[in-house]
Amino acid sequence: MAATSMDSYLQVLYSTVDAKKTPLPTSWSCKDKDNFIKLSHMQLRAHYKGYSLSVKDTSCVRSDHPIPLACGLYYFEVKVIDKGIKGSIAIGIGTKKMNLSVLPGMQKNSFGYLGNSGGKFWGSEVGRAYGPPFTTNDTIGCGVNLVARQIFYTKNGKNLGEAFSGTLFDVSPVLALYPTVGLQSKGEVVEANFGQSRFLYNIKNDIKELKKKVASSIIDFPIKNEHSRLPAVFHSLVSSYLMHQGYYSTAESFARCTGQELDKELLSIKSRQRIQDLVSSGRMEEAINTTLACYPTLLDSHSNLFFLLKVHHFIELIGTLNNKSFSAVSLEAATASLFALQHEAENDVEMKETSSRDSHLDTVTDSAEDDYHEMEADGPGPSNAFASQGNISRTRRHVTDEGLNRRTVMRIIQLGRELLIQKSTLEKQYGVNETNNDILAKAFSLISHTNRPLEGPLSELFDTTQREVLGDAINSAILEANQLPKKSALHLIIGYVRELLLIMAQNVVPCLPNTTREKPTKFSSELMTKRTCIRTSDLYF
Repeated sequence: MAATSMDSYLQVLYSTVDAKKTPLPTSWSCKDKDNFIKLSHMQLRAHYKGYSLSVKDTSCVRSDHPIPLACGLYYFEVKVIDKGIKGSIAIGIGTKKMNLSVLPGMQKNSFGYLGNSGGKFWGSEVGRAYGPPFTTNDTIGCGVNLVARQIFYTKNGKNLGEAFSGTLFDVSPVLALYPTVGLQSKGEVVEANFGQSRFLYNIKNDIKELKKKVASSIIDFPIKNEHSRLPAVFHSLVSSYLMHQGYYSTAESFARCTGQELDKELLSIKSRQRIQDLVSSGRMEEAINTTLACYPTLLDSHSNLFFLLKVHHFIELIGTLNNKSFSAVSLEAATASLFALQHEAENDVEMKETSSRDSHLDTVTDSAEDDYHEMEADGPGPSNAFASQGNISRTRRHVTDEGLNRRTVMRIIQLGRELLIQKSTLEKQYGVNETNNDILAKAFSLISHTNRPLEGPLSELFDTTQREVLGDAINSAILEANQLPKKSALHLIIGYVRELLLIMAQNVVPCLPNTTREKPTKFSSELMTKRTCIRTSDLYF
């Protein structure tokens, strides 16, 4: 299986695992192995090279990475290439504390399935009958259910049933578990499959069933003595979220249906909703003016947000030129002015409205206006070459009724100038902001793509997600100004749960209450069930 196919296959199986933080096992470890083990075939094949004179010549090898706890259910397979003289091959799970000179299962903190007897072993050299023996060309799979604390094996794609569970799975939650294989006689060779090729056993069905079981445990979980309060709590969470996001009409309807009263102090969400609607529709200038009208000091105290709103207004203005005919002279005028100002800003020239600056800008804009009127009167005409530095080219193009409005060109130039001055001011106050520099550079680069800006290489700037981020930012700023929480209670709860899941995935083995063996205490049962509910709500939904 190709590398990309392998990655996608594993992603389907273990979609909840962040491989950057907790990588999956990919091969046998060249470091965590006994000296009698030789690795080949990209460290997937293990060869026994010992003397096999006694059990003291046993050799084991662990995987390169432990099983990520976020897997829920992990599975790997080992094919017996050669059973060797005795076929004393043990396949299982072990921890870092496991001795690599003892077969997995025959020592503490390990579990194993032995090939020549078919027995299962856990923490002792005395095993129990489990499955059929396995030999050359057999493929043995091992599944580790971290939710239910169970281990099972498969042979040639057939499930052999549960091998270890409950109290037998007596491993400290803080100990990482590694796929492990042990070899003991001459000629033994095995090869692991950690997902680099498709498994013989269809583990996807087991994962699907586990998700259903966990979902059922969450739905059926009893919440004692809280039934009368729950509806009010849930209604309050939903209502506060709707109002926080500015969905006033929906919040009103929800309040009527649930018999709630809207907080009078939060009725300002109408103006927040209006501003967010303007931002989401790309009407940035109206959004800025409405914000200034409703909250006069807000943008002064959030100068970086003000800057970003104006940058996106600049971007939206460029977007209005999409698919329209326009004067090349007007384009050159805008380009010359913007890049002249940008050059001054990059060289830390004092951004003041000096007479020379105004003279240059007036020359450019007046030339653009003259060109517009000239073309409007004369219609299409021949092109005439013209040099730069204030001498605008007399190239003439036909300007239709849908053509570029000269006021838009003038506004683009004016706004570009304002942005450069504002950027310079922000840098003097707060230092260089690479994010601001990047988006402004991209915005100015749109000048070169005014024919089809929505289809060019910078079309990402017109993505609606950009507007959504801005809308959320200005909404949070307004809430903060009114001494209201930046985030709704629902957002905070989700944030806490995500953080808890990260901690649990790194430190705790999730588990369901054990109903088949010893009865857990009331405290441990509630703790385990709550832990499972929190974890799996994010894992599987």
